[in-house]
Amino acid sequence: MGNLYRFTEPIVLLVLSRLGTAHGYQIAAEAEPMAVTHAGLDGAAIYRALRRLEATDCVTSGWDTSGGGPARRLYILTERGVQHLAEWVEVMEASPPPSVSWSGRAARSARRRRQARARPPQTSPISTHYAAQGRVVLVRQDATYT
Repeated sequence: MGNLYRFTEPIVLLVLSRLGTAHGYQIAAEAEPMAVTHAGLDGAAIYRALRRLEATDCVTSGWDTSGGGPARRLYILTERGVQHLAEWVEVMEASPPPSVSWSGRAARSARRRRQARARPPQTSPISTHYAAQGRVVLVRQDATYT
């Protein structure tokens, strides 16, 4: 179907359908409020999505040399891109709303944080630091290091 990494691909397609012709910076600025995660959209991910979309003829690009600055690449949504956006819309409308579930690493991390808050703080294996004869001596439960 396409790239699901933070839904970059459908967001880029939607932004291009709204703007018509746009350069990468405009796409990134318009796409930022549409991010589906707290991390936002990575600029590199947007440009990678644009390259993939261009390779599949969903987007065309050309250089804009007008203006005072350096040339900028302008992106335009093609008819194939409009169809691909419609496919994304069908997929999202057909999918049930996501339920909030924690799995894998996120669940373990959240469980550890809850457990850490529930128990009293633990002492470090290196329990005592003190100076002896001008040196720092670290006393551990299992050994003494000088």
